Amino acid sequence: MKKRLLSLLLTVLLLSGMMPAALAGYENFTAQASYTPGQFTDVKESDWFAVNVRAGVEYGLIDGKTPSAFAPNSPLTVAETIKLAACLHSIYVTGSASFASAQPWYRPYVNYALQNGILAAERTDYEAPASRAVFAEILANALPAEALTEKNEIANGEIPDVPSSAPYAAAVYHLYRAGVLTGSNGGRFQPDSTIQRSEAAAILTRMADPALRQTVELSAAALTAADIRARCLPAVCKLSAYDAQGRVLGMGSGVILSPQGDAVTCGHLVNGVKRLVAEMPDGVKREVGIYDLDAARDIAYIRVVGSNLPYLELAPLPQAGETVYALGYPGGGAAKVTEGCVTNPKNTEYLYPLIESTAVVISGNSGGALLDSRGRLVGITVSSRDSGSPSFSVPVSAVQELEHGTAVTPAQYAAAHLPDAGGCYERLYPVPDFGVVTGAPLLGMTRDRGTHCFYYRQSDLTDGTRQLLLYYAALNENTFYQFSDGAFTSSAGYLYSVQMYETSYQGVPALGVFVSGMQSKAVGGLPHAA
Repeated sequence: MKKRLLSLLLTVLLLSGMMPAALAGYENFTAQASYTPGQFTDVKESDWFAVNVRAGVEYGLIDGKTPSAFAPNSPLTVAETIKLAACLHSIYVTGSASFASAQPWYRPYVNYALQNGILAAERTDYEAPASRAVFAEILANALPAEALTEKNEIANGEIPDVPSSAPYAAAVYHLYRAGVLTGSNGGRFQPDSTIQRSEAAAILTRMADPALRQTVELSAAALTAADIRARCLPAVCKLSAYDAQGRVLGMGSGVILSPQGDAVTCGHLVNGVKRLVAEMPDGVKREVGIYDLDAARDIAYIRVVGSNLPYLELAPLPQAGETVYALGYPGGGAAKVTEGCVTNPKNTEYLYPLIESTAVVISGNSGGALLDSRGRLVGITVSSRDSGSPSFSVPVSAVQELEHGTAVTPAQYAAAHLPDAGGCYERLYPVPDFGVVTGAPLLGMTRDRGTHCFYYRQSDLTDGTRQLLLYYAALNENTFYQFSDGAFTSSAGYLYSVQMYETSYQGVPALGVFVSGMQSKAVGGLPHAA
């Protein structure tokens, strides 16, 4: 009975035309053409790719540019990449790769790729050279996932120049783990380089023949500054802050932490502003909302509008002596990487411990990334000395202590976080009261035209540096103040500046806090915001 049922089923399949030409699998990759060593004058038997060229020709997957030249160093176009993927898939599934002629020549291959999940959507760059990243994305879909069994254990983020947040990362890591991709120079993939025909032949035939797949051992060597820039820059944006009239208040940097656009920057860049705009490295501009801000730590948790955004991986606090890289937009110009080393991972000169390093940063770096030698985020740049070094960064762990609720527009955030007028100088709201903030009793007060002068006994400033820093944080909690040359100057439409002098009052050594709309040379010892 069983034989009769099988026979009947076979008859039905034959009559209905449903009988497949071949079962899907690697056994479909058989010699369909002959290959003679030396038939391509530019492929020597000693070349690393010679065995792959031979297999590719025999399987009917790839051929020479001419009957006598393979052109191993020539680049492939995106259309040629799609053709290779379509042929690979068709042979694996049906045992053959037969496509009709059409105009343009690649249309049948594109249609096949769209129908079989090799391409998710039409492309506009068919005639352009294919990058190694594009090649990997397309080829990874040419075989079912189960056909690319894992041969190598490679953790996400371990490939030196392929962050796990890159849009092509899943495809690249899949092919590395299967032994199809091996990289070079410590496992580097070089995603932005064009794919050469020799490389394409190797990748293609390793997919068709598991016996050709390679064991991959990635080097633990540190990345170079160039590697850091290529790996991390897509997740570091330029931030511009605006007032209600659309005037630029300041420029800095921001770092994206998730595909949904969760990001972090310095607090002094965003507090009190009415609008924030992030300019991505590709030139796209995106609106920015605010989750929370901690002026004492000088850090803000923000959201860059968008989805599937590149982001950085986080790393533990670095140790003294470790190499670090600062990546941001100094001066509001082009992105720049500076290399340094950690001199103190927990500098306690400030309200909260900061990472001190020799990486040079200047104004515009504020809110940018401090990265370890693997390109992972360890801190957010907030300040530096006058020379740009040493520089100081908030440990990225501080982000976890901020509110993670709903992001609102900067204008909404500013309106919802107006300061308490009770803690401010009379008629000088929103300037906070130095004495209330620091606990120092007022020694005296004078007034000179539009300037209010508040004096505090030096001996009452039991921890002068910390008290000054507390006031610095209070100023930033109250409105958007810029710090320069020892003075806080409001840039949010307020007419007041705050300056501090070491002076005397009625013969008593004192700290003078001067609140006015007038500018004069100031003295003081607060750290400069980067």
